[in-house]
Amino acid sequence: MGERVMYQERKGTAGRPSTYLYLPSCSAFRSVDLNDGRGGVEGVGARMVGWAREVFLPQGYPESVSPDYLHYQFWDSMQAYCSSIAGALSLQATLIGLGVGEGTATPLAATLSWLLKDGSGMVASIAFAYWKGTQLDCNSKQWRLFADVTNDLNSLLRLVGPALPVPFLLVLCVSGLLAALVGVAGGSTRAALAVHQARCDNMADISAKDGSQETLVNLAALVTNLTLLPSFTATLSTTWVTFLTCVSLHLLANHRAMRALTLASLNRPPFITDYFPHGFRVSIGCSLHWALQRCGGDPGVLYKAASGAFKGQRYMLCGSLQRRQLHIVYRSGITTEEELEGVVMAFLCVLNYCHATQGTPLSERLIAPGITTTTTTTTTTTTTTEYELITAVRKVVVREFPALLKSMEELGWKVDKLQFGADEWRLMDD
Repeated sequence: MGERVMYQERKGTAGRPSTYLYLPSCSAFRSVDLNDGRGGVEGVGARMVGWAREVFLPQGYPESVSPDYLHYQFWDSMQAYCSSIAGALSLQATLIGLGVGEGTATPLAATLSWLLKDGSGMVASIAFAYWKGTQLDCNSKQWRLFADVTNDLNSLLRLVGPALPVPFLLVLCVSGLLAALVGVAGGSTRAALAVHQARCDNMADISAKDGSQETLVNLAALVTNLTLLPSFTATLSTTWVTFLTCVSLHLLANHRAMRALTLASLNRPPFITDYFPHGFRVSIGCSLHWALQRCGGDPGVLYKAASGAFKGQRYMLCGSLQRRQLHIVYRSGITTEEELEGVVMAFLCVLNYCHATQGTPLSERLIAPGITTTTTTTTTTTTTTEYELITAVRKVVVREFPALLKSMEELGWKVDKLQFGADEWRLMDD
């Protein structure tokens, strides 16, 4: 083999290229360094960076994760560092409250107190998961902030616990309850964020590397605590200044982390809230029987009007515009596109009703046919007149919704996965 044979390869798009040259003398390819005389320091540094990338970042980074991954992880690491230091300060107060260092304290009393704390947390975690579990997906950012604020409140409670005029066992039980809320809300929303960050079906890898990053941060906080904790707790004022500084930085880092996220799913915060504009109460995927009872009036008349207005559709609006209630009822077999259409329909009904009764400004192309500010001169309406308005709005939805759906897809919104927190009730076909 008389000619020079050489090739290059690299691991991932951001990996360091490796060059291999064929040596006829040993009949094998050998790695060669093509640094052009720049020395070996740069090569060692590049290898260290590559090693850190493999250990702490998901495989295939940055193509395998969302564009906001690094920005979010930076602020998430900052908040974990501050939280660990604040937690160490509160841990010292907890041990004091348990009687560590006192001759009258017994190991059995401390053990029983700790077991009761854990027991109260277990009960609280089950209750909280049942109460708010379905809302954690559609409000992941808010619940993530809730978890971190609750964590800070828990640290504050443990810090002041020994000075409170109540049995420290009660403080421990409340602390266990707060810690359970943090565990459920924080863990669940972190899983939801991992789904958002995964771009190559690598959610498990992202979760594992997130754990490695958090462990590294906690290790750095541990070194800080071992080195500086005696100084932090030298006086009461120093302890409180350090604690409040860490909590403030913790909350700031969490706020920046949530701002860094750009979720592409249609969830309740960016699209709808518990209340539509002008104080309208809206429920999604609710029971028809429950909706008829909530709206008042004759339920038979309301059912006939609603079913007639939405004949052939897999959803219907059951409500009383006068009482500012709209309930979106789904039929069996409804698609996510039809679910979104139902929400848009309810939204436009609210806008048109307020335009007709209060003169609220509304874009010309969104005004239903025949609806003007003089259509309804009083706020008193009947089921018949309200469903005449809803039927007119339906024409606008049929005309405008396909274009709206297309524009949302072009902007990158995931319209095939909705996070509206809809209930599971479905109206069965006749």
